[in-house]
Amino acid sequence: MWKKLALTILVLALISVFTIPPAEAGSKEIFKALALGGLFALAALPPPVVIAPAPEHHYYPPRQEYVPGHWEMTREWVPGGWERVWIPGYRDRWGRGAPGHYENRQAPGYYEERKVWVEAYYRPY
Repeated sequence: MWKKLALTILVLALISVFTIPPAEAGSKEIFKALALGGLFALAALPPPVVIAPAPEHHYYPPRQEYVPGHWEMTREWVPGGWERVWIPGYRDRWGRGAPGHYENRQAPGYYEERKVWVEAYYRPY
């Protein structure tokens, strides 16, 4: 924005210098020559190089919390199975009886609590 404004003012000043007829010869001719020479000198200069320091990048690892190794109690389901059960013989009040025998019965499943070692680890916040 500022460069465009400065360039516009410079161009208008140079146009006014060259288009206004000089009243006297001499000093204004020298001024015109100096202005034109300065314009060529500015055009011949390379653009300025700006050297800025590189931005500093710091690596910060994600924050983590250390959890030491420990024992934990866990509940595990133990499925039921079949078991063979002895049924003893009996006699009723009239003296009739039945001999003892085995029966297969399904045992129900159950939960069992176990002590398990958990290794140390890092936990993110």
